Amino acid sequence: MHIPDGLISDPIQLGIYAILYIILMIVIFNRYRKNHTEKNIPIIALFAAAILIVQLVEIPLPVPACVHISLITVMALYDLDASAIVYTFVTIAQAFMGEGGISTIGMNLFNLAILAPFIAYYLYQFVKGFDKNLALFISGFGTISLLGLIGSIEYTIAGVYPLTFGLTVITPIEMIVGVIEGLVTIVVMNALHKIKPELTPELNE
Repeated sequence: MHIPDGLISDPIQLGIYAILYIILMIVIFNRYRKNHTEKNIPIIALFAAAILIVQLVEIPLPVPACVHISLITVMALYDLDASAIVYTFVTIAQAFMGEGGISTIGMNLFNLAILAPFIAYYLYQFVKGFDKNLALFISGFGTISLLGLIGSIEYTIAGVYPLTFGLTVITPIEMIVGVIEGLVTIVVMNALHKIKPELTPELNE
């Protein structure tokens, strides 16, 4: 869930999110460099391009945010550290294409490039012992739903909307999107597993 321009204008709040993102991204990027080589760049670039194209298709819903399928679980389960880099690129590109916001880019990067992949990855890890398809669905559904809740809290802190609005309007609508995200995640992951299993290492275990 992208937070658009114009709703949150407090420079201190926006600055805090930007600083948090930069600090955490430095840690993630240093870890990525230790565990990857240049051979990984083409597949990461392919993921970034594919996700950007998918996310250009908006789901028209009455919420103050840009809503679309994210494929966060697909990327996070392929490579958690790389997913932060991919969603950094995607989020910045979308901001300049009118999806999301420029002034809120630090907040969106923190939510989508840092929090979202880690939520998706660990939700899957928590549930996969029961059933992998169930885990894929819970990961996709849970990530989008929690992003809706997180966004609602951020709006409340900024004084944009009361928390009750976030809990009764924004989060439930994001949960509907989460159902779609969960189902798409199952389909995409199983299709990739059949066609190119090296892209779905978690399903190979």
